[in-house]
Amino acid sequence: MRNESMEFLRRLLTTPSPSGFEAANQKIWCDYARGFADEVRTDAYGNAVAVLNPGGDPRIMLDGHVDELGLMVKHIDGKGFIYFQRIGGVDVATVRGKRVNIHAAGGVVRGVVGNTAIHLQDRDKEAKAPKWHELFIDIGAKDDKECKKRVAVGDPITFVDDFEMLTEHVAVARAFDNRAGTWVVLEAMRLVAAKGKPRCALFATSSVQEELGLNGAQMNVAAVQPHAAIAVDVTHATDTPGIDARQHGEVKMGNGPSMAIGRENHPAILQKLRKVAKQSKIAYQVETFSLTGGTDALAFYTKNGGTPSAIVSVPNRYMHSTVEMLDLRDLQRTAELLAAFVLDVKKGERFVVKV
Repeated sequence: MRNESMEFLRRLLTTPSPSGFEAANQKIWCDYARGFADEVRTDAYGNAVAVLNPGGDPRIMLDGHVDELGLMVKHIDGKGFIYFQRIGGVDVATVRGKRVNIHAAGGVVRGVVGNTAIHLQDRDKEAKAPKWHELFIDIGAKDDKECKKRVAVGDPITFVDDFEMLTEHVAVARAFDNRAGTWVVLEAMRLVAAKGKPRCALFATSSVQEELGLNGAQMNVAAVQPHAAIAVDVTHATDTPGIDARQHGEVKMGNGPSMAIGRENHPAILQKLRKVAKQSKIAYQVETFSLTGGTDALAFYTKNGGTPSAIVSVPNRYMHSTVEMLDLRDLQRTAELLAAFVLDVKKGERFVVKV
């Protein structure tokens, strides 16, 4: 990965951006896009769009979502302890004992999610995951008045865990889901721009609030009105202990991007993706559509009278945790695959199911 692209990824991953509070990360994304896009714009909710060759035909949209999981201050009790709710699908079993940043009006306030010492726990009770209302954050305040001088109800909270390289190629971060996707779609546009003007109009979008219901994606697909849309997200790498491939399929970190089959994944788009992958000698994996969740592609394909869509994913270990793990070569290959796809699109091409 070139140095500038790596620095862009690092900035995306280390800038807090919980769902509903994505502005800081979108600024980084837009500033980077202005180096090669013909247009860069945002909407009322902070969705970002970069456009290359706006007059081209067809309109191809590549989308990643910028938001990360987080927490939000819900209540401050008389002793100055902070109770909170989740933003998105945070696993309650992983929260105790974590350091957190509360993004308050006066700046970041550091706190910890309380974890009662094992010596003081009731050992006669069966160990189990806590309920959300039982968890609390301690910022060292002596009472509620002191706490409320620094923190307010509604302040967003992110986990302290940060980006780190474990090996030459393998990295860990709290928010690869889905800064990976926002990085890929813009890197793909940069690769296309380096080849000259494509025949199509290319829209790279960075959507907000995916973790709260695919909200930004619905706004972007309505605004762009693409002839085809590809969402880039992370998928579950199932190559770690305790995961049954018979139940969850087989996807391996380091073996290239994954293409999903079925439901929102349009056969004509998949056919072209496979063709350009073979031509470009890019290894890829195949999985079935998810029965347990959906990406922004799920928001695209039924909109505007039916938008040909697909999901291309980067294998990710430990999704929805603070130690998500990627092989950065998978990230680069995904960008190269999408760039090859865009460059292969013919003028006026449409994606249809032949009957």
